[in-house]
Amino acid sequence: MRRRGTEYRRYLVTAVALPQLAYCCAPAVRVWSAVTALWHRASGKSLADAERLHDLRITSEGDGTAAPIVPSAVEALMDRVHAAGMTGVRHGFNGLVMCADGTARLRRLKGLRAHAGRGVVFAAERDADRVAFNARFAASILTEETARQLLREHKASVPAGYRDYAPIDFGGGVTIGRIASTDSGTGRWDFFNRHIVTPLVTGRRVLDLGSNNGSLPLMMLRAGAASVVAVEGSPAVADFARLNARILEWRDIRRYDIRVITGDMRLFLTPDLGQFDVVTAFCSLYYLPECDMARIIAKAAAMRATLVLQANDAIHNLPASGSELRLLMTSNGYPNVDMHQFPGFARPLLVGAPQIIGDAAASERAWEAVPL
Repeated sequence: MRRRGTEYRRYLVTAVALPQLAYCCAPAVRVWSAVTALWHRASGKSLADAERLHDLRITSEGDGTAAPIVPSAVEALMDRVHAAGMTGVRHGFNGLVMCADGTARLRRLKGLRAHAGRGVVFAAERDADRVAFNARFAASILTEETARQLLREHKASVPAGYRDYAPIDFGGGVTIGRIASTDSGTGRWDFFNRHIVTPLVTGRRVLDLGSNNGSLPLMMLRAGAASVVAVEGSPAVADFARLNARILEWRDIRRYDIRVITGDMRLFLTPDLGQFDVVTAFCSLYYLPECDMARIIAKAAAMRATLVLQANDAIHNLPASGSELRLLMTSNGYPNVDMHQFPGFARPLLVGAPQIIGDAAASERAWEAVPL
């Protein structure tokens, strides 16, 4: 509480505990949803205006074709409806039509409902749409139940040390690990990393080295990164990261451009990964031999990428402290390094600005000259 502030208690109640309770009491939520839906229809607030529905490619005005209904197009229709804050697509499954542009649209608007926000009622109604979709089209898209089930299964499949190390709060009461902790995962992001990293990655292509279960790469995407390539050495943990990306897309109702690669962080030294605007390594790079750390830092400088390293001042048998990593950065292409620290938190962030254009060729020669 000292780190997060007292307002965090309200968040734990309203955004975590309440949705979890609502999930456990789904029948009661559905009854409440039905009552509020009747009130909305009676007050004329249940639907968005017709023009907006057409602009979002939700409704059809007689421009349908005789083509068979394509389930993937219906799923995309549901996503458009849900992203617009509405639910009730399931009530229109018998009136679907395929349009010439390949989209599925609704002919019947009965049951379509607009919500004031994405609270527990919206989540319950959205889930009812998705459960009905699975039943109607013999599909297996994520639902509130299957998302939780898959998280339990994947958590059990990874080594014990990885199960709770990087907790993730997906929102809407779906969590893994001890999300209140600020030492790792989204807890660390909320408490410390977010304020520093968000301006650096917004709209940028990011490479994250040693991504664990994807918690911090996913938070960078949520904060506005254009794309992330995440490198994780453990196959089981990399699979966990891929599942976590899928669940976050489901929860946020949006696509994230993320590619999780199973491999060593030294893959960055090959030409295969491409060009990046930002290279990050959160409490991971210092597990490599120092010579490899130097080559990775120098290559990031050669491509003029902003470099963000998270140190750990509590580790004494590795070059993991902020001062040691800062020296490595200044010696390998980052003459100016900002170190961000928080009292009582042993994981400072180091940010190195990219080289100026005139120094790019020199940086390229520098990283190639670092001995293997």
